[in-house]
Amino acid sequence: MAHGEEAFSDREVARVVLALDETVALKRRAAIFWLTARGHAVPILQARPSRIELAVLTALAQTYGAALLEQPSFAPVLDCIAKRGAVVLIQQALWGERSDDVRLAARLLAARVPFEILCGTWPEVFMADAHAELQGFRPQQPSGSSREREDDDD
Repeated sequence: MAHGEEAFSDREVARVVLALDETVALKRRAAIFWLTARGHAVPILQARPSRIELAVLTALAQTYGAALLEQPSFAPVLDCIAKRGAVVLIQQALWGERSDDVRLAARLLAARVPFEILCGTWPEVFMADAHAELQGFRPQQPSGSSREREDDDD
């Protein structure tokens, strides 16, 4: 649902997604050129947004429409996507604890449900860090299986 309680047309969403795609790609290319010229390591992110990132951009466009491109209050959102990726944006908006994360979450409050749907659709992408952390809390198999212990008894 759109920010103003009216759904944006598919045409408007597509226009905004294309503009966001181009904006993110330009920001990333500029950063790559700047880092390369100074001999710094280039980030892992591709210059063009990935398929998952396009899904995030679509969710944002469906929620906020052209405001994403027109309102300066969305500049930190686009900067986060360009610098750190759309997956990190969602992680920070949904689960972040720093003051910057809280401000980002407040700015993207209307997109919370679409973000949660994306996380449910691709948990291996959006919750990869959580999955790794939870592995430490899962019961571990005892070292050596029962078959190995039987072999040791012989």
